[in-house]
Amino acid sequence: MKHNSIMIKLWSGIIVTILCILFMSMVFQTRFLYSFYFNEKVKEVEKIGQDIARALGRNEYNFNIPYVDAIRNVNDMIIVTGISGRITYITGSADYKQGWVFGLKYLDDILDGEKIQDENKMLKGLDSLIIGVPIKRSQEPLWDVKQKQLYENEIESRALQEIIGAVYIVTPLEPLETTIQAIKIQFLYIFIGAIIISSLIALLLSHSFSDPLIKINDAAKEIARGNYNTKIHLKSSREIITLGETINNLARQLSRVEQIRREFIANVSHELRTPLSYLKGYTEILIDGLAETDSDREKYLNIILEESERLRKMVDEILHLSQIEAGSIQLKLSPFSIDALIKRTIDKILPLAVKRDISIKYNKVDDDLLLCLADENRIKQVLINLMTNATKHSYDHSNILISSYRLNDRIYICVRDFGEGISEEDLPFIWDRFYTAGKSKDKSIEGIGLGLSIIKSIINAHGCDITVNSVKEEGTEFCFWLPSYAEN
Repeated sequence: MKHNSIMIKLWSGIIVTILCILFMSMVFQTRFLYSFYFNEKVKEVEKIGQDIARALGRNEYNFNIPYVDAIRNVNDMIIVTGISGRITYITGSADYKQGWVFGLKYLDDILDGEKIQDENKMLKGLDSLIIGVPIKRSQEPLWDVKQKQLYENEIESRALQEIIGAVYIVTPLEPLETTIQAIKIQFLYIFIGAIIISSLIALLLSHSFSDPLIKINDAAKEIARGNYNTKIHLKSSREIITLGETINNLARQLSRVEQIRREFIANVSHELRTPLSYLKGYTEILIDGLAETDSDREKYLNIILEESERLRKMVDEILHLSQIEAGSIQLKLSPFSIDALIKRTIDKILPLAVKRDISIKYNKVDDDLLLCLADENRIKQVLINLMTNATKHSYDHSNILISSYRLNDRIYICVRDFGEGISEEDLPFIWDRFYTAGKSKDKSIEGIGLGLSIIKSIINAHGCDITVNSVKEEGTEFCFWLPSYAEN
């Protein structure tokens, strides 16, 4: 069930989120609705009470006549009292009668001209709202509607008016509470429906997420076991598909690294076996006294020396690359002329080229010294490796072209040979450690595939870059740049 944990977590997260949202919505709705409807109820009842009180104050109604037009929207209890609190009119209740006393606790506020609002259980034990409005006397005649409106505004603005009684309206709050209860029940059904629907959605989503992740996890385990041929084919979101492609690419890269590692071990084993065989064989000859003449002994000793030097170079290359990649070698930056360094390197490589009738031509645009700011010894190592490789991979009787020029604040150096070139298949991997391009390469060419890795590491350590262009059977050109030096 471990692989299902993401499904459980996703399902739980969606359910909890939806329930929290619905719960907060229910609380807000019930609280808001109760407050909203209660305030609206108060306004509605208070307006009706004011209409009745205003009509009574203007003697528009007789106490013995039902206030039909004023209370046609009211089906609750209406009580009219005098200033002593004695009921002069009542409708909607059999518990109170005309002539009884009502609302003594509200009388002081009513006589002060204030409206009252209270809650009790007057209507059959139900929660009820009581609104009380004072009746203010008005004896001035009214001629038309416009004058009536002006008079009402004037009456309302007077600070002191004669209070002759009060109008009380009692309305039950049960419909409001019933509405709130209905909303709660409705939300309960919504909760159940939301849980069912969200569970289905969560299961579908979690399955769509977990299934590709399980496949990726299984593929990663296979890769960890060394099965680099593992492929993942996913149908999911763009991000998941990208992750699957990354795993596939990782498998390909690891497969390539493993192949290079095996080739390196084979190459190193071969390269070490040959000089070690020479060292062992010629040493045994010298020990056994089989060298008959001094010239033979000298010859065997020279072979031992050459093979020892070859072993030393191989070990130095491996250690050198490891130190560069580990960052343990610090560059010693100083200004120097790349022009002079190229000429000195050509003089060093020239004897190797002359043996195969290969000419080295140096092309410089002008007399600029081409001062660089770099580690001269490291750049010398780069030039030696590039020129040596160019000589090894050039055809006999061909040319090697070296050029240098300044462009803005950079100095570019290019080394081109006209030889066997590098295939498109090998070109992306020539910078890899221990990679040797071309399976059918001349076995007489020494090397274990570290030279170009060292070159690139040195150039990159300067914050610069090196590029390569090659066409099979036509030749190869390496170009790199260095920062130019300016005294200011």
